[in-house]
Amino acid sequence: MSMIKIEKTKYSIDGITRKYVQKTDDNYKIETLYVDYINKHIICFSTQVGCNLGCKFCYNGLKHNFKRNLTAEEISTQIENVIVKEKPQNHKPILFSAMGIGEPLLNYDNLIEAFNYLNNKYPNNKFALATTGINLENILKLATDLKDLKFKLTISLHSADPKKRNALMPINTNLTALVNTVKEYEKISQKEVEWNYVLFDGINDTVNDAKLLFDLLGKDAFIKINKFNKVEESNLEESKNIELFILELKKYGMPVEYYETNGSDINGACGQMISE
Repeated sequence: MSMIKIEKTKYSIDGITRKYVQKTDDNYKIETLYVDYINKHIICFSTQVGCNLGCKFCYNGLKHNFKRNLTAEEISTQIENVIVKEKPQNHKPILFSAMGIGEPLLNYDNLIEAFNYLNNKYPNNKFALATTGINLENILKLATDLKDLKFKLTISLHSADPKKRNALMPINTNLTALVNTVKEYEKISQKEVEWNYVLFDGINDTVNDAKLLFDLLGKDAFIKINKFNKVEESNLEESKNIELFILELKKYGMPVEYYETNGSDINGACGQMISE
């Protein structure tokens, strides 16, 4: 039986965010973030030990440090360890968010098993998953496999230019096929997909980049603009054109929201969590 235990806790200066370093029984370390947010408890958990996709804005991608998938039991235990520590109150829902270390769709069966277990044990809560879109077949499977869950799917896009996107995320996903798959997913699931877009200075933050995004997704796609969290060894920088980029998208009538993830001061924000 695979187990996982909390080894260390790091506390953010914001007073609502904690990062838990957890250790598997074969001595790998992964991280889990907890945020006591205004209207929900967020548990951002890992699905793999490391990652092999090579994204240039993520610690694990830069390190190419993939070791193995986490088992369904390890995923569930990782989350329940945090629940035991934090004792989230029932008046706010828990958001179980597969947006930590790893590409969740490359550990599909274990993730779905963990989601179903958590949904049965902790009913009336919410689930989320962020993917690079590397596995289109599994995106469609989510529509039926998670049909009974309160579930949100986020696609990490970061550029509508295939060359730029592949430079940032060397996974060679056909963007037209990805968009068509997402439309089919939305049709089957009756759930809207969010598109995550991190702005990098001088890379994907121009007026033309905004136009390409509109041309690819259309005016009804919901865009979440995310701040780049500095990662060791990455030469990318936070965009200086965030406001102008958002205004440009709004000119096209696209629904857009800007947000910053919690925990950057403890290296717990998007891209910063570490697997060792």
